[in-house]
Amino acid sequence: MFKVGALAVAVLGLLEERPRHPYDIAYTMQQRCMTEHIKLSMGTLYHVVEQLHRLGWIRPTETAREGRRPERTTYAVTPEGRQHLQARLRELIAEPTREHTAFEAGLTFMHQLPREEAAALLRRRAEALREQIELKDYGLARLREGGLARLALIEAELVQDTRRFQREWALRLAEQIESGALEWGSLVVEGSPRARERHAAGPTPFPEEMT
Repeated sequence: MFKVGALAVAVLGLLEERPRHPYDIAYTMQQRCMTEHIKLSMGTLYHVVEQLHRLGWIRPTETAREGRRPERTTYAVTPEGRQHLQARLRELIAEPTREHTAFEAGLTFMHQLPREEAAALLRRRAEALREQIELKDYGLARLREGGLARLALIEAELVQDTRRFQREWALRLAEQIESGALEWGSLVVEGSPRARERHAAGPTPFPEEMT
């Protein structure tokens, strides 16, 4: 069964707007900042287009050549492809999914760094996010000036809002680390009921020792 991933959704969605060839799909994705959240390579894009064509979800409408360039095949969405696109969109919009990030992995063991260094690293991240926010805000403003409606850039708006939230959160956490409001070192508060239970129970056995 073909899994309708993010790139397949982008291909179907852009072809639903109007027939396009793969190069036009890639150009539009870059222009609209879709590559901020959808991984794009021409090899993978052509592979997805071939799969969708084989499934009957898109169909070629014409093949043309400009000068010495290779032939470019233009595709359009079929009624079956439209049904699958809409079904997948309903899932993606309504159903939250767990997304793993490298930042979360770093936060998990942040306490193993010196307190001062951890706070400094969070402030460095906040500064990098500030630069990204300013750069992307400028780019989005230019796209809107060029005639793109807000709806065409709505996912980029979410990415920007996420950056803003993460920047504010990182700065707030850095302040809590520096002030001592956030405990540092042990992940279990000594003297708490849970700590006493763990001490009384002894070391946790490895999985192979469990019965």
